[in-house]
Amino acid sequence: MENGKTNKKFKANLSENNDSNKNKIIVLPLIIQKQILRLLYEEYDNMDSFEFKNKIINYSLVDSNWFKNSQKLFSNFIPHIYFDKNNKNYSNFKYNKNILYKINNNNNNNNNNNNNNNNNNNNNNKNKFKLVYNDLIKTIIIDYFEINNESINYINSLKSLETVNVRCLHYYEYSFTNSIWVLTYLNKLNSKDLIINFKLYLGCSDPYEPTDLEHIEKEEFKFKTNEFKVSYDIEDDFEDETTYGFVYEMIKELNPKYLKIKPIPCVSDSGESHLQQYHSISKLNQNYESVEIIKDFIPLYALYRFLQSPNLHTLKFDLQFHFLSSIYNNQIKNNNNNNNNNNNNNNNNNSSCDSNRNRSKDSGDKDKTELDFNKMDNFKFIDFGNSYYDEGLRFKVNDDIKFYIDNGINEDNQIYCSYSRSENSCLSIPPYSMSLWNQCLKLLSTNSTITNLSITHNCGGYNSECGFYHHNENSLFNENFFNDLFKSLSNNKIIKTLTLNFNFPEHWCENKENMNLINKSIASILDKNTTLESIVIIYSRYFINLGISKEISNLTKNKKCKIIIR
Repeated sequence: MENGKTNKKFKANLSENNDSNKNKIIVLPLIIQKQILRLLYEEYDNMDSFEFKNKIINYSLVDSNWFKNSQKLFSNFIPHIYFDKNNKNYSNFKYNKNILYKINNNNNNNNNNNNNNNNNNNNNNKNKFKLVYNDLIKTIIIDYFEINNESINYINSLKSLETVNVRCLHYYEYSFTNSIWVLTYLNKLNSKDLIINFKLYLGCSDPYEPTDLEHIEKEEFKFKTNEFKVSYDIEDDFEDETTYGFVYEMIKELNPKYLKIKPIPCVSDSGESHLQQYHSISKLNQNYESVEIIKDFIPLYALYRFLQSPNLHTLKFDLQFHFLSSIYNNQIKNNNNNNNNNNNNNNNNNSSCDSNRNRSKDSGDKDKTELDFNKMDNFKFIDFGNSYYDEGLRFKVNDDIKFYIDNGINEDNQIYCSYSRSENSCLSIPPYSMSLWNQCLKLLSTNSTITNLSITHNCGGYNSECGFYHHNENSLFNENFFNDLFKSLSNNKIIKTLTLNFNFPEHWCENKENMNLINKSIASILDKNTTLESIVIIYSRYFINLGISKEISNLTKNKKCKIIIR
């Protein structure tokens, strides 16, 4: 009986313990709490939305330990925003006061106006409950048009500051045509070790540019620019002839290490915009360490110059593959025509056979003329933003190679397949293109600095004059083009990460012969290039077959490189 009673008591105690465990709060060790909080702050620090960043303030209210840790992390990770609260330009912006941290000198001067010791003590106590200490701030965001004496003085007061991010802090489209000189104020920064980054959004349809800016004489920039990122809407100069020519001027003056350019998806029927200055930008290549041109194609000459950048480790760009295929097709046609002419000449006059053959060597391939591309693009920058309305600014092809030898080459406005309705296609092939492409292939093979390479096929968009996305002869890539491209990538021994975005039309991917050709070519790259650590392959935005990675893996002996299909 006693044993039975004892068992009942033991079971009752177990039941009570289980109930109490359900309501018990387990407190994690402080070091784990701190790491969790740090990860949360780092995650939000990578976001651009100030609304998200505002929400993390709630983490500081969990308990006293979380608040103390948040004080340090918030100053280190969260970029703080400066602008003049009295500036009328901001009166209509719908920003939450809790989201924008309007830190200015007034905050620092409040304590200095008090001579009463008790008040001072009270203020010191209040400082313990401040989430942000000016002396701990490491990153600050400043609006481009708020770069002036007042903002520079405040930035100089931040003792721990490491990075200044120049942004556009409202939703209106920007134009910087007449205001590059504003950046001269940055020469007044006390610390020459500050990292200056730019992230700008451009638009021409209704550009915003203040007229009441403080005047300062333009002088050579003495500060160092790390990043220059620009996103731009369609270059529409119909009303006020505003163009993006200032982008080149800004890059030239700022001389950034990291360059990223990307068009903003256009919601209208105009199509996305193409920047007609990449050849010029590529010539400013001495300081580039990373270049990313996303969803916009570059001309061959720009690729040639980017590949010559002495410090470049990351290069991401778009090419028009159908233009490159057309170069090969054009060469085949020229050779066939020359062979036919030679045959006719041989039948008509056998005695002149040798002379005809000699002439055919000169005229068979126009690109066999020796060209020095290091000297042929010595031109001054021209703003081609008005090329749609000004026929004189449009790219035109001259069949005589001597024309380019005498006059040079500028491919800033070279557009094979129109990207938007405000641009003009030129489906003719320049006579120097094959030679220039061959030089690019050599540079791809021998480049000794680029470890991260991404190549995307860009077919243009709006007009599709080439007909690539339709079922016709232009919808097939030239096989020799692929062979040459893959051969150069196979020979390179520096690239560790390679991305190939073919952006094929869906009907092209449905052809098994096409896919087998590509898969075998990729396998050949992996067999010859043992330096590659990962290769990312994107066949089409409409076609995803994850099983292809196994097919390629079965075709190659290289098991080291990771194959990723997207």
